[in-house]
Amino acid sequence: MKTVICYETKGQQSVLKLVKAIEEKFPVTLIDVTQTRSANLSEYDLVGFASEVEDGGFYRDIASFAANWMPRDKKIFFLYTAPSIRSDYSEELEGTAHFKNCEVIGRYGCLGADAAGGFRLFGGKNKSHPNEDEIKGAQDFYAEMTGEKPKSSKPETPDNSNKKDEPKKAEPAKAEEKKDDKKPAPKAEKSEPAKGSAEKAGGKNNSDKGKKKN
Repeated sequence: MKTVICYETKGQQSVLKLVKAIEEKFPVTLIDVTQTRSANLSEYDLVGFASEVEDGGFYRDIASFAANWMPRDKKIFFLYTAPSIRSDYSEELEGTAHFKNCEVIGRYGCLGADAAGGFRLFGGKNKSHPNEDEIKGAQDFYAEMTGEKPKSSKPETPDNSNKKDEPKKAEPAKAEEKKDDKKPAPKAEKSEPAKGSAEKAGGKNNSDKGKKKN
């Protein structure tokens, strides 16, 4: 599901904490309507609008943005932070959604820092809001509304820089292969002189002895 959240935030930026928390866990696109005066939102399957509450409703800029650029026949949801949780502060934008034949599938609101009126002298009220539970509540709301699972975090790579090199284990000596028993080479026999040649030489010598001198 392709989702965009259009938001307007001021002062303590309470609602920005909610939309950022959702963006951290889910693949959503954020649009700050004070920086983007027009947008084609028809490419998204789900469109959200978020604002702090002022004078009983969303800020005027985001209400005007929704009236001009909310696409027809889409699923819509609302996020807001308010000085007190008494009623549904998204009533004006819901009227826009119904006019454009959009289906409102969810709303999430919680306390938010408020520096309006006399509370400004004391730094505002609800300064600790939205707290961790309320921020997590926004993430849970989005997960339940869309059925999406949070982004999986990448596994950390173990740091082996401080590990000492372990001594290598000696491998057991391999058994020597048996060598084939080699038979000793037979000794070369001395060859006897040929009898024929000796006899001829002997015969020649004997015949010489038998000759008389003249």
